[in-house]
Amino acid sequence: MNKIGINIRPNIAYGVDPFTESIASAGFDSFFTYGNNREFISHLAEKSRSLGLSYEALHAPADGINDLWLPGEKGDETEKLLKESVSLASEFGIGTVIMHVSSKENCPHVTDIGLSRFDSVVNCAAKSGITVAIENQRKLGNIATLLEIYGKDTNVGFCWDVGHEKCFANGREYMPLFGDRCVLTHIHDNGCQYNIDEHLLPFDGRIDFRRTAQLLHDYAYKGTLMLEIDLPHEGSDKYSELSTAQFTAKAFAAINRLRIISEY
Repeated sequence: MNKIGINIRPNIAYGVDPFTESIASAGFDSFFTYGNNREFISHLAEKSRSLGLSYEALHAPADGINDLWLPGEKGDETEKLLKESVSLASEFGIGTVIMHVSSKENCPHVTDIGLSRFDSVVNCAAKSGITVAIENQRKLGNIATLLEIYGKDTNVGFCWDVGHEKCFANGREYMPLFGDRCVLTHIHDNGCQYNIDEHLLPFDGRIDFRRTAQLLHDYAYKGTLMLEIDLPHEGSDKYSELSTAQFTAKAFAAINRLRIISEY
């Protein structure tokens, strides 16, 4: 049976500690966070141990990721940020670092200088026993190139973002391409409209999650079904009518429903 997880952000309306306690009570197994905020990561690492939750993944900063492939200091700074994520993951016992390798429509292709930087990041991760999970965005080329260069015998795998696939990929499905490399998922819903990335709970939008379940089953995915939701926060009215317990119960029910149907 797949484990189930959810994202946690510092700005969640419920408060970080109450939300973390609530997801543990609701039945979640694990979670992931974004960015290189050491204080936040350290606090959650300690909190999760007391609750029996697994701090499964850290999402590296994605801003400026296109610079990785371009000459200049900005690309070098991007490499440093990715390595910082790896270092933090290693320090706090987080097994996977999720990375974007492109952003927006007109992203650069893979270049020699970018490969040199990415290779340095991957080697840094390998030395610490960290898995690098490449997440799908709008473009296929960079993902395909990197997953071919870093084969199954490396510490590089694929993070299948179901929501991104349905609002960024113009009908392309990623699991038939990279299902045998999938090490993590990002599960969320949307209206299946191009460039409208809503991060709703599963079954609240228009994604066909029976198809999602079929692909999970067909490719024998054994990893965590990880929600990546636009959590209630200041300036957003998504799920704002729900209490902490109500939201986590609804989130658990949604991802557990996907887990159940993917087993058949």
